[in-house]
Amino acid sequence: MQLSKKNNSSEKDALLGSNKQLSKHYSSATTTTTNFLQKVIPLTLAWHGIRVSREKCKTSVILDNIDGKALPNEVVALMGASGAGKTTLLNSLMARNLKGLKVDGEIIVGGNTNIKIGDVSGYVQQDEMFMSTLTVFEHLMIQAGIRLSGIPSDKIKQRIEEIMDELGLTKCKNSVIGLSGIKKGISGGEAKRLMVASVLLDNPSIVFLDEPTTGLDSHMAQSLMDSLQKLAKNGRTIVCTIHQPSSNIFNALDKVIFLGDGKLAYFGPPKEVLPFFDSLELICPDDYNPADYIIDILAIDRQNDNDKVALERVHKISKSFTESNLTKEIYEDLKTFQGYGAEKEIDKILRRKASWFSQFRIILKRSFIDNKRNPALSRAKFIQKIIMGLFIGLLYFHQTSSITDVGVNNINGALFFIVSELTYSTLFGILNFMPADFPLVVREHFDGLYSVSAYFIARIISYMPIFILDGIFMVSISYWLSGLVPTFQNFFINITIGILIEQSAAAFGVLLSTISPSYAIAISIAGPILSLLSLTGGLYANVGELPGFIRWTKYFSWFKYGFEAMTINQWRGVETRWKNDKSMQQCIGNISHCQSSAELLEKYSFEETNFWYDIFAMIAFIFGFYIIAYIGLYIRVRRNR
Repeated sequence: MQLSKKNNSSEKDALLGSNKQLSKHYSSATTTTTNFLQKVIPLTLAWHGIRVSREKCKTSVILDNIDGKALPNEVVALMGASGAGKTTLLNSLMARNLKGLKVDGEIIVGGNTNIKIGDVSGYVQQDEMFMSTLTVFEHLMIQAGIRLSGIPSDKIKQRIEEIMDELGLTKCKNSVIGLSGIKKGISGGEAKRLMVASVLLDNPSIVFLDEPTTGLDSHMAQSLMDSLQKLAKNGRTIVCTIHQPSSNIFNALDKVIFLGDGKLAYFGPPKEVLPFFDSLELICPDDYNPADYIIDILAIDRQNDNDKVALERVHKISKSFTESNLTKEIYEDLKTFQGYGAEKEIDKILRRKASWFSQFRIILKRSFIDNKRNPALSRAKFIQKIIMGLFIGLLYFHQTSSITDVGVNNINGALFFIVSELTYSTLFGILNFMPADFPLVVREHFDGLYSVSAYFIARIISYMPIFILDGIFMVSISYWLSGLVPTFQNFFINITIGILIEQSAAAFGVLLSTISPSYAIAISIAGPILSLLSLTGGLYANVGELPGFIRWTKYFSWFKYGFEAMTINQWRGVETRWKNDKSMQQCIGNISHCQSSAELLEKYSFEETNFWYDIFAMIAFIFGFYIIAYIGLYIRVRRNR
């Protein structure tokens, strides 16, 4: 991957070498064993003249002319105090998370500057993010389905078994992953290993890790680093940032890179680091962890702008290292080592991206599993709707048995109650749709697993059966208990209208969740909007009599369209109704005591001819809201690159 070229060609040539032949030392890493993890095409990762600055302030330099390399069979650790630039260097090597930064220099993979690093590498991030309802095996199967496009299912299962066995995950194979502090699941160490396992599925030649031991106790940290060492010895190149490693972990590393104030302070074997600092009269006490001591020496108090002593010390160390024999040895080694990875071999490991349909199918499967195991969706929602159906039905029990003006109003009240319940419970139930998924979507999208559109459509479709069936339950119960028009035709029409109302609310809820940065903000936005849309729904006030500055909102109210459609379905074709509390004889004897369905609908500014207009308006809402929601999600994801 070429970032930008420097003019120092001699230094660059020393770093890259001629790349005319492969090193015999690393060719032995590719073995004939049946374990696919040992069938690695070794690749050297080298970087030259890496300089990172802020785009808006080019004088603000985060990394200053960093050179280095990571060879196959090695674990290389980037270390330094907070703000030293280790995470920025890791991100620069991966070409990720560089928004607002300008990166100069070259990154060379297997002697080739044109290779996209993401195609031959995997990235294990610091924070564990999973679909918490999946088991370890299910997670790996879904990840493999996307990462290993075109590989037969039996081969995928064999590969997963090998990875789990290698990383000690077999014992928790069928355990739910869970969510720390919320849902009991696997341990922190197992979660870290599962992240590594996910990355190893497509057997990358280079693995990046961001502080893999953070949050682990000393035993689990040592165990994880032992596993990484074992993976490296198969011919893999491993580069990680690490924070406060134990002495055992530090000494087991193959190479360490210390950074201070964005400058290279040391690069080489851990055993050489103390002699180098001793030469600068910076002697580590015997009872000190060498890593902790050096990090302390390189630390700068960022809150103290006048910490000139620390700055001068760090710059002196960096200058001394640049002029030391260690640097000369590194460059000599780079010059004689030709790089590893012929282009024809690199082509064998370039990641083959799954098709859009494969992405969609696998994410849909994962979403269905998640919904099924989410009690708030799979059980509580149906129980809620059944209870509300009984409540509405019993509250308005058989109102059609005595239809007076009061009875008519009660029936219309029942219809509006149904519209409101289909809206509020659905919308607030789905508002957490995006805030909960968003971090995972961003990570997996930029890991190259799937497109935003494949995720969005799959997730929406997975919700639809839930937000259709629960509404059917509620409407069915309340319809017959309330004694609405007792024909199956009217009943099925009412069910259809209910589905459209609920889907309109669900679509609007998804829209709010995708454009809102948090669940709390989404709720605070939803409340006032729903109140306004409910006001123009037709029950609380005659829409035609509302002030003009409010009346226009009826065109965006599915309350209005849904209520009008249900009211038309209930009253159309009925020529007379009792007015007030007049008897049937009075109605027959005096037409002035009767009321037509048109007059009844006119009371709410409704018209029978609007029925199909209402139906298509709600369909338009559903598609319109989802389209806007997708655009909002896409923009948010891209901004988080």
